[in-house]
Parts: sequence; C-alpha cells; structure tokens
Amino acid sequence: MKRLKKATVLVLIAALCLPALAGCGDTVIGPAPAAQTTAAPGSEIAPGGVTVITLNGASAMITGGGASVDGGTVKIASPGEYTISGALDGRIVVNTGEVKGDVTLRLAGAEIRCADGPALLVEQVKNCRLVLEEGSFNRLVSGAEDAAPTQAQDGAVIFSEDDLDIQGGGELEVQGWINNGITCKDDLDILGGVITVVAVHNGVKGSESVEITDGELRVTAGNDGMKSSSAKKEGKGFVTVSGGFVEITAGGDGIAAETALTVSGGELHITTRGARGDASSKGMKAKTELTLSDCRIALNTADHALHCTGDLRVLGGAEIRVESCAGKGLAAHGTLEIADGTIDVTSENDGLDSERAVNISGGEISIFTKGNGIKAGSRGSAEGTFTLSGGAVTVSAFGEVFDAKGSAAVTGGKLIGVGTAKSPKGFSGANSQRYLLFRSFAGAAGSAAQLSSDASGELIGTIEGRCGYTYAVYTAPGLEEGSYHLSCGTIQAAAKAK
Repeated sequence: MKRLKKATVLVLIAALCLPALAGCGDTVIGPAPAAQTTAAPGSEIAPGGVTVITLNGASAMITGGGASVDGGTVKIASPGEYTISGALDGRIVVNTGEVKGDVTLRLAGAEIRCADGPALLVEQVKNCRLVLEEGSFNRLVSGAEDAAPTQAQDGAVIFSEDDLDIQGGGELEVQGWINNGITCKDDLDILGGVITVVAVHNGVKGSESVEITDGELRVTAGNDGMKSSSAKKEGKGFVTVSGGFVEITAGGDGIAAETALTVSGGELHITTRGARGDASSKGMKAKTELTLSDCRIALNTADHALHCTGDLRVLGGAEIRVESCAGKGLAAHGTLEIADGTIDVTSENDGLDSERAVNISGGEISIFTKGNGIKAGSRGSAEGTFTLSGGAVTVSAFGEVFDAKGSAAVTGGKLIGVGTAKSPKGFSGANSQRYLLFRSFAGAAGSAAQLSSDASGELIGTIEGRCGYTYAVYTAPGLEEGSYHLSCGTIQAAAKAK
C-alpha cells in the first residue's frame, strides 16, 4: 500500500497534533536525580512485590527488583509488576529472556519521549499488560513532528514482539512521528482506558489479531487506522470489536483485517480521506468475512464504506450509516446478507453490491446512490442473484433500483424504489410476491407520488424519491392482483400487479 506524502499526512493529523516534540537526545525533562537506587540486571521481584520506577529526566530511580537503568534506558528483565511514573527522555525496554513470564506495567502519570525509536519496546515476554492507573494521564512519544517519517519496523511508539494487553481506567496519549502508533507482532487486546493515537503511518496494528472489548480509542493516522496483517497461523489475522467506543480518521483504510472482521458491540465512527486512485481508503474491510451485529457504526469514506472479499453479513441490533463519496456502500465478492438491523447508505457508486448474491431477509434499509441501488453479479456476467424475503427497503438511484445479472426473486418484504434507467434488471418467474413497475414516470426529487388501487380507489401508499427519476417499482406483502395508478399532480402512470 502506498504511503501518503508527508505533507498530506501532517494536514490529516493536524487536528490532534501537539506542538513539536524534542527527541531523547535534545531535551532533559526535569532535573537529573541526585541519587539512584537500581536493581541488579535480572534480579527477581519478591513474590507479591511491586517494583516502583520513578522516571526523572535523563534517568530513573528504581525501588525493588527486576529492573535496572542505563542512562536514559530503563531495562525490565524479570516477570512481575512494575509501577511507572514521572518523565523520561529515553525509553523502557522489556525482555525477560528465556523465562518468558508475564510483565505488568502500571502507568501512573508517565511521560516518555524518544527521538529515534519506540518509547516502550517489549522484546521478549509471555504477555505484557499495560495498565493505565485510574485517573492518570500518560504520554508516550516517538520522534518529533518535523522529523522525516520512516517505515522501519521499530518505528512504533509502543512496539511489542509478544502479546500485549492495554487496560485500566486512565488515559494514554501516543504520538508516532516516526512510523506507527502501537504495533504488536502477536495479539493486541484493548480492554479499557482512554487511548488517543496520532501516527504518520498506521495507528494501531496487531499483526496476528486486534481485539477491543471496552474503553475509548481515538486514532488519527496517515495510513490505516487499525489493522491486522498476518494469517500465517491458523485462525489468526482477525479484528474484533465487542464493546467500547472507537473513532478513526485515516488516510488509508479505517479498519483492515487480514482475515475476519467482526463487530458485535460498541460504537464506531470512521472517516477516511485518502486518494482512492493511489491507495485503498475503505471504511472497514476484511478478506474472509465481515460480520456486524449489536453495534452502532457511522462511516464517511473516500472509498467503499464496507468491503469484504468474502461474505458480508449484517445481523440483529446493527445500526449502520454510511456515506461514500467515491465508492460503494456495502460491497462483497461473496454473498451480501442482511438479516436485520437499520442501514442508511449514501454512495457515489452502487449502494449494495455483491459479485455473487444479495439476500435481504429483514431489517430497514434506505439507499441513495448515483449508481445502482442493489447490484448482484459482475459486469459482463450472467450470474448474480438478488433475493428479497423480508424487511423494508427504499431505494433512490440515479442508476437502476436493482441490477441482478442472473435473476431477482421477491418472496416477502417491502421494496419501494425509484431509478432513472429503463427498468430493474432481473425480475423473473421466481417471484412469488406481486410487484408493480411504473414506467415512464417523470418524478421530481422530494415530490410525493400517490399510489392507489383502480379497483377500490384506496390509497396504498406514497413513493418519494431523493432524486429525480423515470420509473418506480413497488412490492409489499398483501398486494392484490389488479391495476394501480401512480400520480403526482398531472403526472400519471399505470401498472398491473404481476
């Protein structure tokens, strides 16, 4: 994926930028300590004990075992629990060697700045827990705002070779002027805290997985906001969100999963502002499957809002609002299934799109698009099905209400659509529910056309387009056989229920 130029990146992250930061070798934060108490490298923490690390400008004072200090580098060499506070011009390195035990780092008002690499480097542990103490504010910085970005692997502010958990009730601010904000080569879990990340490249990256269960995460990134990148191990490469609040502004993709992306709770707000022709700038994307349920999602994107090269599913409890200024709303290479939920789509291209099948069995769906409302099948293909068996769908399209390259079947549910093409493509004998197709009806944007039965004169409902249109289609349970009229002032059209 191509990187944005530095100037573009700085414009993107300007809203959350802080004044230019000095590097480790340029600034001493606070007075140097008159005396230090340091543990011998590799000495162990007593059972139940906590080592206290007080950062103090160019060095640190350590009370307890398991840690040592060498100039501006604090080294943690034994499993155990460490409380860290104060300010340091340097970095913290965690490496327990072959012991591979758990290390808990409690940030209790810590500020660490490093000019040339990670402020926190976890080289070797079994699992590293980063706990944000209740009520504390913590800041980790890598590089300086005016430094040249690099994509070196160690360019993240927080870089961990092993599993990393972030939790607690405090705040953490991460500023990555060299490369990424938070990078974990294994599994990254965010279980709590208020976390703000600004990065010139990727914001939050867990190579094998990213899981968010609680807390608040706000990311501004020059490239991808949050991502997983490795599927070498079976079952890995996924991203899951089951709770919390996530807000992302990205020059690349908002959230990108190497395999599956699952959102089963929480609230997400994602904005992408990349140049679609130069790089992917989708809202949320996954390679194997994308599943959404019991969540609230708002996307404003330069590329497709939701995209999966496998199957895309929207289930119960999902409230989704998407705006794509250059791409599609919901797009899948496999099957696009909507079983429930509330979905509002505004898109420059097709609203709902699948190369294989679009199946709607429930939910409330509103689509306004300059392309086709619903498309099933690839260009030039005779395959692709659209099935409506439940739910309520309204479509306003400058293209077609739906375009099924193979066939379209309506067996239930309600669909009201207006378009400017000749007529929907794909209606076939497979329809078991009657429908109306009003051709050559010059409807104006915002005008309400009255739909009535010729036999009874009864008003069935209204059809209102969000754009001007030349035809309208209507189907709903209980539609009786016979003739119907659609009228708006002097504009009239007739159709028979088929």
